[in-house]
Amino acid sequence: MLQSMKELQGYRIQASDGDVGKANDFFFDDRVWTVRYMVVDTGWLFGRKVLVAPDAVNDVNIVDEKFVVGLSKKAIEEGPGVSTDLPVSRQEEINLRRHYNWPYYWEAYPAGVMAAPLVPPLQPVRAIPEERNAAGESEAEIAEGHDSHLRSANEVEGYHIEALDGEIGHVEDFLVDDETWVVRYMVIDTRNWLPGRKVIVAPVWAKAIDWSAKIVQVDLERQAIKESPEFTGHSEIGPEFEKSLESHYDRPLMWP
Repeated sequence: MLQSMKELQGYRIQASDGDVGKANDFFFDDRVWTVRYMVVDTGWLFGRKVLVAPDAVNDVNIVDEKFVVGLSKKAIEEGPGVSTDLPVSRQEEINLRRHYNWPYYWEAYPAGVMAAPLVPPLQPVRAIPEERNAAGESEAEIAEGHDSHLRSANEVEGYHIEALDGEIGHVEDFLVDDETWVVRYMVIDTRNWLPGRKVIVAPVWAKAIDWSAKIVQVDLERQAIKESPEFTGHSEIGPEFEKSLESHYDRPLMWP
């Protein structure tokens, strides 16, 4: 089911033995547009923030507005803390995944790839041996030499959308599949062009992201975005809406 990332923020985190804070943000991999972690604000731990991977989420309860996770409060409490002011480093990910004994996912995609042709669901991959991985790299070399490609959803919200022929709106929200954790759509607010109107664009249609300029470049014309089916809420997105979107843009959504 598609969920608004904005609406998921504030959901309680229910561990196996009780509540342990709330979801504060989501970090996604900008190469494959898949959520890798949610940021948990523990609150009662002096505002300490920790990361929890979707691998640990057993259920997304939209009625009670909570994530049910298969971790204990103690495990989350003792997890490595993270600063959300800076990008998550690979070393922080290594520490986190070793703490929870989670596999390393980053060997699954080649370095330098921003977005795969098909956006894959989150799937565990084999763990990298502690000493060396298949490429002969140590953990220290991985941490030093590889960009983790993790981006904060809170940070990217507000980025300008640049079409092939100019700017049109900004990123208002993300719609994520709560089973695969694939970011299916960006919600675009075009109010600087079309007052009050919102549309959605698939991230697989993005050409590039300029992090310093805070711009998402999409492989679409402004007029096409302007005339796109209007977005009125994620609950309205079904097969018919997606067919109309594919027909309008004359390109497949390419979901797995």
